[in-house]
Amino acid sequence: MLRAYLNYGLIASVVVWAAIIGVMAYRLHESPWRWAFVGLVFCGGLTIAVILWIKKYVDRLNEAEEKRERSS
Repeated sequence: MLRAYLNYGLIASVVVWAAIIGVMAYRLHESPWRWAFVGLVFCGGLTIAVILWIKKYVDRLNEAEEKRERSS
């Protein structure tokens, strides 16, 4: 459980934050701030994508290093 929290806790917090901002944007019908909040939700999605890309990149680096150590 701790491992899952360490791996995906940041992603979960960004998802919760984006959901809250999304609800706020949904409720601001005629406000000029509505589109700013929608933009923040999309930035949250982009942040999650970047976090997952970095995680995959680091995992690939670790696998390559382990392969080098095994072949030596």
